[in-house]
Parts: sequence; C-alpha cells; structure tokens
Amino acid sequence: MRQRGIALISALIFLLVMLLIVSTNLFISQMSIKSAQAAQQQLLFEQRALMLHLSSVRAVRDNSSEAEFTLSGRCPASYAVWSESVIECDLLTLATRSLSDDNRFATSYHSMLLRQRIADSEVRYAE
Repeated sequence: MRQRGIALISALIFLLVMLLIVSTNLFISQMSIKSAQAAQQQLLFEQRALMLHLSSVRAVRDNSSEAEFTLSGRCPASYAVWSESVIECDLLTLATRSLSDDNRFATSYHSMLLRQRIADSEVRYAE
C-alpha cells in the first residue's frame, strides 16, 4: 500500500513538472508569435510611410499643390552667378510624418529637393 502511494505521488509530481514545462513552452512560443507579428506590422507601416513620402516627392516635382513643402531658399550659389536670368530654381524641404492608428509606430522622412525651370525671359547671348 505504501509503495502504491509513493508511486502515485511520484507520478503526480512528474505530471506537474511536465505540465509546467509544456505551459512554459506554449507561453514562449506565443510571445514569439506576437513579437514576429509586431515586427511585421512595423515593417508594413514603414513601407506605407515611405511610399507616401515618395509620392509627395513626385507631387512636388510635378508642381502639384497637394504636397506640403517648405521653400528653403532660392538657387544655390553655383547657379546664382552665371544663370540667374536663365534658370529659376527653388530649394525645397519636404517632411513627411506618419503615426499609426494605435499610436504604436511613428516614422518620419525628410528630403531636400532642387526644383529647376528655364525662365520665360529672353535669353541674351554674349558676343
């Protein structure tokens, strides 16, 4: 009778240890899945934000009024001396900021653009 009790207690302890090991493994795998999903969501969010920024860059390049940009200055010094009357150019700063719906992810992109166009005035040639 005593040996049956010891065997029963040993079996219960073994089952308890196995239950703890299995539940720990399940918890770890569940945390791994959640971590992988969060990383995947972050990558997708950053990809969408980059696509939004690139479309804003294209809108500025195409002179669309939808993109929000800051006019940083006029032509850089390399253009100012010899081509001020021929080439009109603007130095633009474009900033795009994105925040996810659940406020877990945030990203921002900044670009500096040089927009050039030929002036409508007459071109004078040096003789």
